[in-house]
Amino acid sequence: MRVWTSYTLNTQISTMTIQDKAKSWAIRTGALRVYPQTVLDTYGCQVRGTDGKYRKGSKHYVELVIETGNSRHVGKHHYEQGQQMTDKINEIYVHYYKQSNHYEDN
Repeated sequence: MRVWTSYTLNTQISTMTIQDKAKSWAIRTGALRVYPQTVLDTYGCQVRGTDGKYRKGSKHYVELVIETGNSRHVGKHHYEQGQQMTDKINEIYVHYYKQSNHYEDN
């Protein structure tokens, strides 16, 4: 059994990246939610079928929805479902985290 001490917790927090700190802050405070919402436009890609083999398919582009407090903003740009979308979500979390009073430049 692992015993959690203040030293253990402080060590884990100091090794977190800025993206991890930003997401942790957003979840803990409930100040920000960022999530994808599909749009009608699609793009071609490889998808895995029920037999486990890859085949040609399509996925919907997504736009990002940002909820802060009582406001809801829908992004204008369309992203593919993948690393491009994930990077943009991380960028948004970090932006709002830096604007908050909880940001410490470590």
